[in-house]
Parts: sequence; structure tokens; C-alpha cells
Amino acid sequence: MTALVQPGAALEGVRPVNIVRDLPGIARLIEVCFGDRLDRAGQSAIAEMRALGRSGALVRVLALLFRNLPGWQHGFVCERAGRIVGNVGAQAADSGPDTWLMANVAVHPDYRRRNIASDLMRAALQHAQHSGAARVVLQVDEDNAAALAMYARLGFDRLAVRTLWERQPTPAPPQRARLPDGIELLHAQPRHWPLEQALLQSLRAEGITWTAPLQVDTLRPTLGRALQNFLDGRGEERWLALQGSEPAGWFYIARAMGGPDQLRIVARPQWAAQLYPALLTAGLARLGRRAWVLGLEHPAGDGDELWAGHNFRAVRTLCWLGKQLNAAR
Repeated sequence: MTALVQPGAALEGVRPVNIVRDLPGIARLIEVCFGDRLDRAGQSAIAEMRALGRSGALVRVLALLFRNLPGWQHGFVCERAGRIVGNVGAQAADSGPDTWLMANVAVHPDYRRRNIASDLMRAALQHAQHSGAARVVLQVDEDNAAALAMYARLGFDRLAVRTLWERQPTPAPPQRARLPDGIELLHAQPRHWPLEQALLQSLRAEGITWTAPLQVDTLRPTLGRALQNFLDGRGEERWLALQGSEPAGWFYIARAMGGPDQLRIVARPQWAAQLYPALLTAGLARLGRRAWVLGLEHPAGDGDELWAGHNFRAVRTLCWLGKQLNAAR
């Protein structure tokens, strides 16, 4: 196996994140690099970083208690003259420790074109590999040609291109569109999971959510998942469109305490034009008059006019990239 970073090699200024003292500097860097594109979740994450940064050594205890903190703990920074000028976050995906996510690959504008981003990525990739990861995935803006070129040089392949849409709270959901003849819509129950799984694996092999890539099985209804949703204040619904005994489409709702809510829609290509309006309006009806923003993530260019016609606004278009890793020795 060829090491991503040669043993004993030191990348200039690159080191693991020290969560006791680095979080404020990382927050400042992310704001500089992504401030104009941060969504509500990103803004909340920055506020959380700053609050945790003020907690001192207590953050180490919190990192053991809350599953969202280890992503920072396993990340890397590049430091020059005592200033954090580069960062990459790294953590195991929700779908399991064999897949790792890379996020917030950021380099201060004053320090770009110095190979800092590629040095950070090589360090993070090696760390993931030695932690047992079999693959690594990340998201990058479709219009970021320089980043796409760097990831291609590092051996990443394109998995999918998704557009993120947002819909502001509205007084009432639209009138429900009619289902095509011969199609019935069922509230999915545990016994329907094999049908859902077959549909999702054939149409969304890259995954349904960013934090659980390449593993649709993470949506499997289990007692443990129901308990976790209850503890998180999260509500889920899955609805299956059937043509006889064959799955033709599907939609998924996630209600979050304090929002934003999420909606995912899938349909077989031969049914998409007819099913998308019915699934969308059925999902909006199920959500009702919620006070939160609704997020929709969908393959770029597929159904764009429909989403826009129902008051969704395109926020970002992101490439999902993946890289297979050899087992560490």
C-alpha cells in the first residue's frame, strides 16, 4: 500500500485539532471562507463552536457525551504564526465507522495556492484510513472548479450532484395533486421495508442523506431508531407509492424540534413526471402549517420547475464525491 503521507513526514503547520483551544479560530476561518453560503445549520454550528470554545477543558468532557463533537476532534488545522489558516473536519458517518465524512475544507484567502488544502486532506485521509475507514465522502460546490480539480488529483470520484432547496413557512399547503391511475400511496410500515430498500438502492445508491452516504439501510425502521428519534425530538414518516405490488415512488419527512424540516422524494423515471407533484403535495400536506423552513435535497435538474413552482428556492448545488481506501496496515 502507498501511504497518503509518508511515515515521519511533517506537513508544514498541519496538526490535529486541539478542541480546547482551536474552536474559536476554526469558527472565524469558516465564517471568512463560507460566510455568504452558510445556511441556518452552519450558522448554528459556528455559534456552538464559539460557545464550546469558551468552555475551556470542559469541551473534552462534552466530546465524550455528544456525538456531534468528535467530528471536530478528528479534524486537522494548518497553523501559521499562531493563526489558524486552514481546516478540515473529519468524522465517521451515521451509517457506520467504515465511511468517514470530510467537511469544512477551508483555507484563508491570504494563504491559498500554497497546497494547504491538499496537505490537510492527505492528513485527514490517512487518519480516517488508520481509524478503519473503507471509504471517504465529501461535498463540494458544483461551481468550485479548483476544489473539484484538487479532489480529482487525490483520487475522488463523483457520486452524485444534488441541489439544496428551501421553502419558507407558508400559511397553508397547496391543494394535493392527483395520483396516477393504478398507483396507491401507503404510510410505510416495517413490513414494507424490503420494497423501500429495493427502490432506494436502485435509484439512490449514493444515499439519501449526507451524513449517511452509500447506506440506505440506515433508514430501516427499528425500535432503536424510534427511541433515538424520540430522545432527539425528531419525527419521521415514510410513504410508499405502489403500482400493484411494485414500488413506483417514495417520500420521506423528518420533522425536527426547532427545524428545519426535511423532505426527500424518489420516483422511478417512468413515473416521475406524474408522481412528483402527487408526492410533493402529499408531503406538504403531512407537514401542514409548520413554523420552520423546509429543506428539499434532490438530484440537480430533476423536477426543478416543480419545486420552484411550490415556493422552493435553490440554495446550493453540491457534488458528492467519494474515495475508496485500502485497509491500513
